[in-house]
Amino acid sequence: MTLSTHVTVGAGELPALQAAMRDAQTAAADYYGQTARNNSIDDLGTPVRRFLVAAQTVNDLLTNSVSDSATYERITSSGSHRGARVIRGVKYVRNVAQHLAHVIRPRDEHVLIGGVLGLRIYTFWDEVPATVHAQLRPATQRLKADYDALLLGTNVTDTMLETLSFFSEVAPGIPHRDQRGEWTGFPLMSQPGVKDRLHPEEPTNEKDARTWMDERRPNGDVRVICGQLTKDGTRYLFGHTFTGRLSYTPFVETAEQLGRDVAAGFPYVVGDVLANTVDRTEDLPHAAQGAVFESCGDIATWTAPVPSSGWDEDWVDERTASIWHGVVEMDRGEGIFASSAYLIRRARRLNAVVPYSP
Repeated sequence: MTLSTHVTVGAGELPALQAAMRDAQTAAADYYGQTARNNSIDDLGTPVRRFLVAAQTVNDLLTNSVSDSATYERITSSGSHRGARVIRGVKYVRNVAQHLAHVIRPRDEHVLIGGVLGLRIYTFWDEVPATVHAQLRPATQRLKADYDALLLGTNVTDTMLETLSFFSEVAPGIPHRDQRGEWTGFPLMSQPGVKDRLHPEEPTNEKDARTWMDERRPNGDVRVICGQLTKDGTRYLFGHTFTGRLSYTPFVETAEQLGRDVAAGFPYVVGDVLANTVDRTEDLPHAAQGAVFESCGDIATWTAPVPSSGWDEDWVDERTASIWHGVVEMDRGEGIFASSAYLIRRARRLNAVVPYSP
């Protein structure tokens, strides 16, 4: 359900909300990162509790400290928006953690997913014992129905993303963003073969998510084009996405999509990546999803602007032609399931293969 109204946040009210959102965003990213580090459930409980406190701070500020709090009250009290109920569930478990001698953490039972590309555990919200619930104030006790319905037994990361998404939907200006304009702490690192969302803005429906990915700028600092291939009448440009001087992933885009990205202000350049980078894969074992290349110098010194008219003919370096043919075929879904092709494209488009450290 799309909200028909937004909370108006004044310029003087924005810094506190963005700071609280940053705390919530980095706690969520920290939690997700730790699920791939063989940490204990007790270890994971720390960023979970940090997230609960930060999320409730955002909730409190919107409830009590903005001049347009009446709009927020109407949204959260109507009961018609799922996100509002999630927020009430978050408030319930945060109050338990803050006011009672009961440790909130994920339940011990969890799911382990992965293989040679890395393992990650997926954890779930635990039951709040009746004896603990009985110690809460009546106002907090009334929130348990929302906790039991929307949090209990669900993936902890999903709740975090849903909470952040709700706040952004209510007040679009409050997410904290990094120097690239991306949400601080996001996207989360892609887990091969797992469809779970990696970003608070990401739609859950694959068709809608593809549209969302195509309409937003790709992540990273710059993309270096290494060639062009035409398949079934469609021109594909391909190359490497760089963040700083490191490339963790290749990219494949249609000529039309690349044109939209350039029009949106994302930089594409042309250069010989093979001649101007060194393979750092063995030095960076945390980058388990593929090869990592480091530019030997400033990327601007060995690249050139993309020709304004593009290319009329295909071109690819003979030294890497077979590899790039395979990369393009994979992006097109040739020889793999369509759902797998989508996950690969998502990881590349979002540059969601770069480990995040809050």
